Amino acid sequence: MVYLLNFRQADRMVKIDLRNPSVVFFFFVITSVILRFFSFFPAVLDHDESTYMIIGRDILHGKSLYADVTDTKPVGIFLFYASLEFLFGSSIFMKRLVFAVLVGVTGFLIYRFSGRLFKNQRVALASGIIYILYVSIWIYHGLSPNTELLFNLITVSSLLFFLKQKVRFFILGGLLMGIGFMIKYLVLFDFGAFLLFFFISEMRIPENRVKGRIWLKYILSGFFFLLPFALTNLYFWLGDHFNDFKYITYELPGNYGGRPSLLRYLVMLLDLTAKFLPISFIVFYVVFKKNKPFEKSDKWFFSLWILFVLIAMYVPGQEFSHYTIQLMLPLSILAGLFFHPEFRKDKYTGKIFSGKTGLTILAILLFGVQVLTFQNEFMAKDHEREVADYISLKRENGDKVYVSNYHQIVYYLLGLESPTKYVHSNILFTENANAFLLDTDKEIDRIFSTQPRFVIVHKQNNAIEKRLVANYRLVKTFDNEKIKLYEKIITP
Repeated sequence: MVYLLNFRQADRMVKIDLRNPSVVFFFFVITSVILRFFSFFPAVLDHDESTYMIIGRDILHGKSLYADVTDTKPVGIFLFYASLEFLFGSSIFMKRLVFAVLVGVTGFLIYRFSGRLFKNQRVALASGIIYILYVSIWIYHGLSPNTELLFNLITVSSLLFFLKQKVRFFILGGLLMGIGFMIKYLVLFDFGAFLLFFFISEMRIPENRVKGRIWLKYILSGFFFLLPFALTNLYFWLGDHFNDFKYITYELPGNYGGRPSLLRYLVMLLDLTAKFLPISFIVFYVVFKKNKPFEKSDKWFFSLWILFVLIAMYVPGQEFSHYTIQLMLPLSILAGLFFHPEFRKDKYTGKIFSGKTGLTILAILLFGVQVLTFQNEFMAKDHEREVADYISLKRENGDKVYVSNYHQIVYYLLGLESPTKYVHSNILFTENANAFLLDTDKEIDRIFSTQPRFVIVHKQNNAIEKRLVANYRLVKTFDNEKIKLYEKIITP
């Protein structure tokens, strides 16, 4: 790892001083934007993001969350997307650019935390860069904007407050993590790990056991953690849609969560390890190497934090790849220790991962990632936009569209509302319908009663296609006939 990056510009040398925090901040942000740039263009990276955009837009336009439009997530992610819609309109490019900036900011905060913990600039820089690499390569491991990218930013921000060990900072840390809890409830496990570690560490000092002030900051931190959740409950209770909120918040999780499988869980972890093999090697090398510049308390802190996150990933029983993003935060900080000048590496490992050889390999890998992203995300045919553009040419004012089991982003691209409150297209056509206690046939009949002019079917959907036979005709296919567009037959 180097502190000065040199670039020749005409006849003079331009130096970037990575010892300056402001320079590091912009370096991380620019690196994140460059790595993620080609992912700004496709209409769809992940179904979840499409749902956030549609519901955020609809909230901004006056619809009620959970009553008029609904999903399984807490309110935070939808309010965040409503804010993005207010600031940038329907620009998908700008929304993804914002997330790229937030990833860079998270990398910078990791740099600050690692620097305070390990007191080494090289380690801090490595930790921040590793995190940005972690979440900027694979679509379902962070390249697609998701809740984990937001609450990781909040988690590391809170951790910086907790390090200060004063009551007011514990209050701020608790409040921040409470906001993160309203983005995704699994933040509770990070919060629990932090408070448990700091509390045990302080209580091991005999004189602290009789000081009420020690207890006070933990109680206040917990209170302010719960405050955003309590205020959200109060808001819905005072409104007209408390029952909808209550079901999504308190009842749905018991129906929606899958049955945890240790085998599927291990496969998810092996998938993470394999996809990030160079980083995984560094993490395991640091963990199992005996001689490392590591305080005993640091070992307990990371062990507890990682354990709690592993539990958080296991409990939902649904092994989605984006769950692993929560684990990338502590792993990135740990991996940074590999670059500590006092960390002893064997001869061959040191040559491969350090100095000019390491930087050359990193540059080659990053170039390869950019080439693949350019081909897969930028050059690949954007079928969702193709479908939306075709409908836009034929559609008249007032014409409705139903995407059925296709990508719901089509609604967003056309500026249309979903004809069903269950915006995510998977809800009606998977086992998720049971979690929502939905009568699928009844809901589909209700949708067709609105008489959509266009209906899209992806691959095969018998529940929809049998309703199209009498009154609709196939007018266009896309993507080698995998996507079928039907139009309502208008009788004179």
